[in-house]
Amino acid sequence: MAQEFQRARRPEQKQQRYDAILSAARALAERDSVRDTSLADIAAEVGMHKSALLKYFTTRDEIYLKIAAADYVSWAVEMRELLAKAGSIGDVAAAFAETLATRPLLCDLIAHVPLNLERTVPLESVREYKLTIMPGIFELAEDVRRLLPSLTDEDILDLVTVVSSVAASLHQMANPPETLARLYREMPELGHASEFEPTLHRIVETFLRGQQSR
Repeated sequence: MAQEFQRARRPEQKQQRYDAILSAARALAERDSVRDTSLADIAAEVGMHKSALLKYFTTRDEIYLKIAAADYVSWAVEMRELLAKAGSIGDVAAAFAETLATRPLLCDLIAHVPLNLERTVPLESVREYKLTIMPGIFELAEDVRRLLPSLTDEDILDLVTVVSSVAASLHQMANPPETLARLYREMPELGHASEFEPTLHRIVETFLRGQQSR
């Protein structure tokens, strides 16, 4: 557990607490998953009482929605850098697969955003999340359209849905809890696909080729 904080009084101290909470929540989720990290876990990691932590965030889900927004923005920046060098459908699919394969926490968060995180936080937190991620997504969509001009607006929206849904599901299947992992070791025929990057690459490329040929 981190050293217990004294009460924050100055703005810079409060910002330090705020950043420490986000950093602790990120580290715990990377180690244990978003699902298995509680508000009490985060407070203990930071060295704060849970009631003190609630002065900075209303719920655990608000913390993870904030992290999801930051990671979406970072991901979109890297995606745009790769798409600037892309020249084919295969390159576009590879960019999605490679960038998300290196961001397991984002993939975990993508699964929880619509199921939990957006549903339990104040309206202003959801508004802030949407307004933070949407500019990068719109810019990313324009980059894909530049490379694949035959895609319609609907196709682009479907692409975002496919990438998000598949990445979220593949991450969960590729990282089962220990009870399921033991079952799959004993009976491999019951296991799910575990190779995240090649599977996501294949699905995205197949989707894009289908949309283009249509």
